[in-house]
Amino acid sequence: MKAEARYWGSVQFYKHLILTVTALMILVPNVGLMTLLIRHYRLKQDYQAAAAEQTAYINQLEEKLAYFLEDTINRDIDPDTKGSQLVPDTPGQSTITDADMLSIPFSVDLTDWRYILVNDQHPLAESFQPELVETRNEKLIHKKIRASLELMLDDAKKEGLDIIICSAYRDYEHQARLVAESMEKLMKMGHNYTEAHWQTKLNLALVGTSEHHTGLAVDLVGTDYQTLDEKQADTPEAKWLAEHAYEYGFILRYPEGKENITGIIYESWHFRYVGRTAAAFITENQLCLEEFIELAKKQK
Repeated sequence: MKAEARYWGSVQFYKHLILTVTALMILVPNVGLMTLLIRHYRLKQDYQAAAAEQTAYINQLEEKLAYFLEDTINRDIDPDTKGSQLVPDTPGQSTITDADMLSIPFSVDLTDWRYILVNDQHPLAESFQPELVETRNEKLIHKKIRASLELMLDDAKKEGLDIIICSAYRDYEHQARLVAESMEKLMKMGHNYTEAHWQTKLNLALVGTSEHHTGLAVDLVGTDYQTLDEKQADTPEAKWLAEHAYEYGFILRYPEGKENITGIIYESWHFRYVGRTAAAFITENQLCLEEFIELAKKQK
């Protein structure tokens, strides 16, 4: 009986081994190269998207700067000119012009704690520490607004509205955690890092640019509907606050139609203390805080 040919160690084995090793030497570098090319393409796309967003943002700032410079020059050349708007007009936005003779009928000290402006262009120093006290829902707020805030909530209660504070003072660490959670959620939904960053920025102030760092801002909702979305504006609590908050010194900080100025979407739940006199003026003239402060600077 003829002995069965041994494969292991045979010429055929070494031939197959050489062919396999050769194929791997060709394939592995090519697979690695393809992976690098795909990664490079995706990074390039992300970079281009980020660059486009940044360019658009810079262009918007340059347009506003050019607008203000032109307005200033025109007024210097012709004292009788009617001037132009403080900010470009947009749907739902109030028009503030020199011709309207809109002026603040009271003294405004912009160094006063009530007028602290916090946004992308005016970040709050990390060393800033407000005088905090605890209020309802175990929330921390600036001690100087507690009486006004609690009075407002009590008066709402008399009207049958149960309003709670869902967010108040936040330190840098808390804000950083919220930003990270938002970006992680968006990326899990399929957005890339750049998209998640800009979407988060639209809905949530980045660390250092949040009003919640001051202790002067509170997010208020009714107990029956506590989701912070577009439906919140239709709740009885949100409608009552929009109508009466100024009576207690609070303004709707991010009103509808002012997104291009505040940099934040319309938030029917976010209220900021500025004092009764300023709140009445801002609400009556449909201003946002940025417009009020710019008007105060211009008037001064």
